[in-house]
Amino acid sequence: MATGDFAILTRASVSFHTNGEDKDDNTQVEVTVRLMDQTVVASIADELGHFDDHTDAGPFDLLITQAATRGMLKTGSVAVKIKPEGRDTWRFNFFLDLLFDDEAHLIAWANGLEVSQSRREQSFGIE
Repeated sequence: MATGDFAILTRASVSFHTNGEDKDDNTQVEVTVRLMDQTVVASIADELGHFDDHTDAGPFDLLITQAATRGMLKTGSVAVKIKPEGRDTWRFNFFLDLLFDDEAHLIAWANGLEVSQSRREQSFGIE
């Protein structure tokens, strides 16, 4: 087992807290983890159901599609995107947890976000 920056990503999951504006049941959520060069490492794209106001949802596991180390992901990013059917505005917080084979974590999170049919994506760095 590698440690430090050489530890390998073994699990990626995302959780959401919906604030004052729900997510419709037919709005698809996409979460994509990328390296600095835009290589996709892990992702999920699913409707995930209806998220009521002021509720928690998840964690949802992302599919790991590319091997990556903690060192590679320290300069990576995560994007949260929606594909609504019609009109939908979703206000939320998210927490991304990246777990490595040495049991250490990297995270990305943000509070007070809004996505809608007119602004579908927000991106953040990984810490």
